[in-house]
Amino acid sequence: MKRTFAAVVAALVTSAAASAQSYPGDPGAGTERGVEQVNNSGQVGTVTLFRRDAATRIQVALHGVSDGRLESVRIYRGPSCADLQPRPTYFLADLKNGVSRSSIGVTEDRLLSGNYNVVVFSNNHAGAQTVACGHLY
Repeated sequence: MKRTFAAVVAALVTSAAASAQSYPGDPGAGTERGVEQVNNSGQVGTVTLFRRDAATRIQVALHGVSDGRLESVRIYRGPSCADLQPRPTYFLADLKNGVSRSSIGVTEDRLLSGNYNVVVFSNNHAGAQTVACGHLY
């Protein structure tokens, strides 16, 4: 009886450990980086990258954003937020109520190569002011 009970416990523990493992393409907890205010905007937060095979799901979450306000979010190439290429590399969904969720067809590893930055603008119109930036590394 004791051996049967021990075998059942061992089988349950083994199956529980196997089910806790991630599966291919599992985004898990994601890779989080900070986003800092620019131009004294008071907007700070995080950008989180979730691996999706050859694509990446991106969530930008900022504090200090006015409710209902739409702000543009873009990814630029460059070694830092102070040194960006003139045109965005990727366009992300607008930030609404402080959150933007997008998916782009590039790997998380490429985005974390140290040559990309997430930039948030005060609105989604031409000439908008930069309000936040986060370097992906």
